[in-house]
Amino acid sequence: MAPAVSVALYPALEDGMQLPMVSLELDEFAPGIDPGNNQLGLVATMQARVILDPNLVDAELLIRQLAARVALEVHRAHGFGLESVAPAKIRRLVPDGFSRPELEGYLVWLVEWTHEVDIGEEADLTEPRAPVWGGGPAGDTPPAEGV
Repeated sequence: MAPAVSVALYPALEDGMQLPMVSLELDEFAPGIDPGNNQLGLVATMQARVILDPNLVDAELLIRQLAARVALEVHRAHGFGLESVAPAKIRRLVPDGFSRPELEGYLVWLVEWTHEVDIGEEADLTEPRAPVWGGGPAGDTPPAEGV
């Protein structure tokens, strides 16, 4: 039977933490595809660190199973039910032994994935708008001849 796993966002990684643990973090935002609706398109890189006591029986096998299970759950989440979040794209599942000094002595695997996200309010593109000729403020551009 698999042990109960604690899951935390940005946890304090210290002695006495409940293991196994999955630590979830937003690693970075990168420019994404402009959705063309007044929102900002970004690519969010997410990281989960699976942390395990290396003294457990079959710890090397168990950590790989837990990392794969985290990746599967992220894959199944389909954008977490949010319209502005695309389904996850799993990037990698790898050992992560040197990322943080406070995790020295633990068995750690990194699960990394991305989501395309649209930030901000969507513009109402259904409301008819008058065409704008030229590029400046009203009255700044002379009218075209014959118009």
